[in-house]
Amino acid sequence: MKSKLYTLLLLTTVLRITGDAIESIALPWHLLNQTSSLLSVAGYSLASMLPWVIAPPLMGRFLDKTEKKVRLAFLALFLQSFFALTIIKFASNIWAFYLLISLISALDILHRYFGFTLIASMTFEESELQKLNAKVQTVGEVTSLLAFPVVGYLAYLFGIKLMLLDVLFLLIGALLLIPYINVAVRREETIGERSGSAQPKTSHRVVFAGIALILLFNFAIAPARIFVFNTLRNLSKKEAIYGLLKSVGSLGSLAGAAGIALFAHKRKIGISKPLFIGMLLESVAVLLLGLPSLVLLFAGILLLNFGGGILNVSFDSLFQRIIPLEKLGTYRGAFDALATLIIPLSQLSFAWLIEHGVDVSMLAAGVCGLGVLNAVGFFILIYSEQRIDRCT
Repeated sequence: MKSKLYTLLLLTTVLRITGDAIESIALPWHLLNQTSSLLSVAGYSLASMLPWVIAPPLMGRFLDKTEKKVRLAFLALFLQSFFALTIIKFASNIWAFYLLISLISALDILHRYFGFTLIASMTFEESELQKLNAKVQTVGEVTSLLAFPVVGYLAYLFGIKLMLLDVLFLLIGALLLIPYINVAVRREETIGERSGSAQPKTSHRVVFAGIALILLFNFAIAPARIFVFNTLRNLSKKEAIYGLLKSVGSLGSLAGAAGIALFAHKRKIGISKPLFIGMLLESVAVLLLGLPSLVLLFAGILLLNFGGGILNVSFDSLFQRIIPLEKLGTYRGAFDALATLIIPLSQLSFAWLIEHGVDVSMLAAGVCGLGVLNAVGFFILIYSEQRIDRCT
């Protein structure tokens, strides 16, 4: 049953990410065409990101309290389709438009968390977790790579009416889940059958220390975007170059996720080493992005997203392994809210430093060192906890 749900998760991920592409192109461009103000686009970013600061702790706790998690995923997709249809009706009302964007973004969180908890219920074995998470991310990256060029052209042709296609995809995803609405998602069913091991007992101190290190690492990596814009802002074809960088980044993320999926399929692969490698790669990438070279900019973006693909898959697997299923959404929700808040705070801080004359290369070297220190600290924390588990 869970393998069927996992297959449906892959399919609904394709539909949802295609819908994300439609929303992320059609909606902000509609606002810009209507208002001719960049502030409206900034308002779109705020409206879509704000739920990721407020909603994850609430959504995660809500998901933890029920075993009928498929029902919540169905409701999320169905309500998203309703709001996507409604936003066409209120396309000329800016404030209603922003409200609907926030509601769509909040419901998207619930569907993502359903997939996260579903995978956590399937196995404790590290390589299996890595493979399951990597498949989902690989499917998502391939979908994004293919969808964005097509959606961009369709948005040029149809404008806000393209949201009707988003409605259709979301409804198809919801309908696919109807036969499984009453299926309970619990971990106990497959423990003996898949891994034969008990869930590791991890102290709250280790969990909080690990989350703190990851959040500090996110603070160190977040300025990458500011470094990129700083390098490009004086070039004549900066928009075109930035578009190419986004494509290179997508290829890097795809390579990272696909690499984990293939490696986990052929042989055993743990969690701690890929985590450490991903953090190191991202740290070096930020250093490259802070150097005044266009060639290094492309290399840095490729490396940043390649390391990010490895890191995202492995961090999901780590969370699913050490946090009990009944608390998984709550812990992940709190982490996502903090991580979302830290990113703009870090970017604002480093943008202010650059505008006040601080050398960019020096800042890049500093955050690279901070990232490496966090990577080493996180690896030591996980390795020591694994040794304790083996001894007990």
